[in-house]
Parts: sequence; structure tokens; C-alpha cells
Amino acid sequence: MSTIAAIHLLAACVFLLLDIPGKPRPRAISEAVIVLCVPVFGITILVVFKLLAHICGLYGERTPELPERGEAFFLGREAARDAIPLNDAFLVEDETRKRGLFTEAIKQEVVDNQKILQMAMHDPDPEVAYYAVSMLTSKMENLESEIFRQASENEDDPERLKEYAGLLEEYLSMKEFTDSVTWEKKRHDYADVLGKLVDMIPDDMDIHEKWCKVLKDMKDPHAETACHIFQQRFTGMEQPLLAYAALYGARRDIMGVRRVVDALKALPTELSPEALRVIRFWDRRTAENG
Repeated sequence: MSTIAAIHLLAACVFLLLDIPGKPRPRAISEAVIVLCVPVFGITILVVFKLLAHICGLYGERTPELPERGEAFFLGREAARDAIPLNDAFLVEDETRKRGLFTEAIKQEVVDNQKILQMAMHDPDPEVAYYAVSMLTSKMENLESEIFRQASENEDDPERLKEYAGLLEEYLSMKEFTDSVTWEKKRHDYADVLGKLVDMIPDDMDIHEKWCKVLKDMKDPHAETACHIFQQRFTGMEQPLLAYAALYGARRDIMGVRRVVDALKALPTELSPEALRVIRFWDRRTAENG
């Protein structure tokens, strides 16, 4: 027995010396326990398993995973995956750390997300709120200067007009930082520019949608005409009908909405989640009102 035990220990030591170096500690310990506690069969099982694994290519080399890097919430700058998005910085309990996150990002002018700046503007920390207001004010001034510059440029170039419309759209999204008279004037300018673009680029659905929406929001009498033009150019599609539904809904024209809902149901194409939501909403309203 002593001879067999000695042979077993010798074979186990040779196997472990050849096999274990370079392996993770948990795996090395597991294999050592199997070899030492299961005489003969332990080594046999491991050897057969390793041969099959090599034959099947289960031991292909793996490169260590490096920390991923990606683009941060602001464009053109990299950030590690473990970086804290400013949206989540409001959850940081340490006031000093939260202040540092906001103020450094705002000072470096890397925050392009307007909603984050607006959230920071209402932060109880006065320093965070101060820098957020400063950056929003600066952003608004630059935007107004660019709008003024482009307003006097060539109106016959559709690409330049699209760029101008984008500036006006951004301006309108910052309503709380402007006076109501100027904002309303810019909204009319935006509607006029979209009206020109609809004629210049008749196959651009996005422009038609925005034009219908802004006229609807302005309660402009030409909003229905805009929807009609939209439907004529994109016959058989749901987007013009959704524009009609939004318009009639805003006007509380129930009969008009029902006609649109019926037209949506009659479309031969698969409807989007938005169209299905509109149908369900108005079907429910109709059922409730009898």
C-alpha cells in the first residue's frame, strides 16, 4: 500500500507541477484536491477532460478585458464606463463631490444637454445653480447671435434654411429663458421657415410633421391646410393622419378625430406603436362617452 501511495503522490506532484502554473488560484486548488483525493481516477479524469478540451478548442486564448471607454453625454469626449453621468450626479449624497462634478463640467463648457443644465439651475447648492445659469445665459446669447446672423443670409438655399430652422427650434425649446414677445415672434419665424422648406423639399416628411405641429400649437387657421398638403404628398402613410389626429384633438373636434382613427385602422400597412396608442386612446374615449 505504501508503494502505491508513493506512486500516487509522485504522479500527482508531477501532474500538478506541469499543469497548475499560470492558472487562477481557485482552479489550481480544485484540480489539486481532485488529483490528491481521488487516486488514479482523479488524474485520469482531468487528463481526458483536458485532451478533449484542447481537441474541441475550448481552451482558446482569451485577452484580458480592458476597461471600456465610450463617448460621454457631451459629444467628442471619451469617458470611462464607470464615470458618473451628470443625470445621476443628483443622487450623490456628498454635497462637495456633487458640486465638484457639476462645476467642473460646466466650467469646461462640455455640457450640451440643456435638460441637465436646467436641473442644475434648480439645485439647492448656490454654486451649482450659479454656474448652470451662467452657462445657459451664455448659450442663449450665442444662439441669438447666430439666429440674427443667419436670418439675413440667402433664403434660396434649402440647406441653410434647414440649419436656420434648427437654430429656431433650439431657441423655442428654451422658452423659460426668453421673454414671451420675442419667443412668440421666433415661433412665427420658425413656422414661416418650415413653410418655405415644405415647398423646397417636398419629400422631407420630418419638415412636414414639424410644420403641422407648430401651426397646430399656434392655433393657426392654416394648420389644416398644412395637414392636407402633408397627406397629399404622403398618401397611404400614417404620419399625415397622426398630424390630423393631433390637430383635431387640440380643437376638441371628436368627429374629426373619429374619421382619422377610422382611416388609420383602414391603412393596409402595419401601424406604429404611436398610431396604435392614438387608436386605443380615442376608442376608449368614445366608449366612455357612449
